Amino acid sequence: MKCCENKPGIHSVFHRTTKLSAMAFSLFRLIFTILLFVTIFCVPLSAQSADLRNDKAFFLKKKTEFNQWLRQNQLDKVLRADSVAVSAQKVTLFLLPAYQGKHVCDSIQCAWDKLEKANRKVNGQFFHERLLHKWAFLAEIHDDQAEVIVRCHEPAHFQAKIYSRDGKVPVEQRNIRSATVLDVSLPGSLQGVNTGDNKTIIQGKKVGPVCSAARRYLTNVYKTKGTPVLWKAKIDTSYAARDEFVLEVTHLSYEICPDGFFEYHRIYVKGLQKGDDVELSWEFQGKYGSGIIFPPRKNDYKDMELRYKTSLDDYQRKLFKKLLDNLRQ
Repeated sequence: MKCCENKPGIHSVFHRTTKLSAMAFSLFRLIFTILLFVTIFCVPLSAQSADLRNDKAFFLKKKTEFNQWLRQNQLDKVLRADSVAVSAQKVTLFLLPAYQGKHVCDSIQCAWDKLEKANRKVNGQFFHERLLHKWAFLAEIHDDQAEVIVRCHEPAHFQAKIYSRDGKVPVEQRNIRSATVLDVSLPGSLQGVNTGDNKTIIQGKKVGPVCSAARRYLTNVYKTKGTPVLWKAKIDTSYAARDEFVLEVTHLSYEICPDGFFEYHRIYVKGLQKGDDVELSWEFQGKYGSGIIFPPRKNDYKDMELRYKTSLDDYQRKLFKKLLDNLRQ
């Protein structure tokens, strides 16, 4: 008997190897399909749970990012994020004066009044609205789940409580001191508090059709976007009030960040009828996150303004120039 008679032939080995390779490929395809299904249909489940207290650790981390935003916009000499309180349906950020002294309550009231008026003049919105929107954006909650309280100390002689109700952002203020309000210095320009020019007048239009057209235009723009492979942009326009709306877009890349991160864009647009014209203001914010195949959960994203502010400003400026040209036709 020859020594090789009991060994399998070359065709048998090839057949067995091919079969194993096919099984491995099928297993890989099955795993990939499962992951793809989970990512597409279950990603929304990674958003904040119904009881916000379950995500308290996450919200506490966002206090640090809020302080970074204040520093980025030269407001850290005026305000600082001090603490965060979380209930089942509300996340409250407490802001205190960045300075201390005998007249701290009078000084923060003066600073607050200046910021409110100046921000309204430059950007079409009051400063308290921008604070609430920024906190909701960083904490990744809806505006009606967010609250910001500015106070000089506890018990507070001066306090401004900011929240969202029925699409509006009221502010409740109190000042139980009668002393002379002291003057304080503010940043030379409030433009840095926002991403570029974000207020304009649309002449001879009605606010309702203008806001509807703006929402439709931005949605159509983002429908054509996504990532180089695998993903199309996911667009959420579920929040819309009478004359304002929010557009949230995920599954993006290479739009603002040149490093190929996944991107999340949030656009807030508000219209106001002024006689025969419409005053349109907007807020463009972005986050970025790392990933290889699948985009990260929203709460893995970082604020673009802290790293890509110039690119963020350029992008929103070009986007809204095209939008405004379209609305004025």
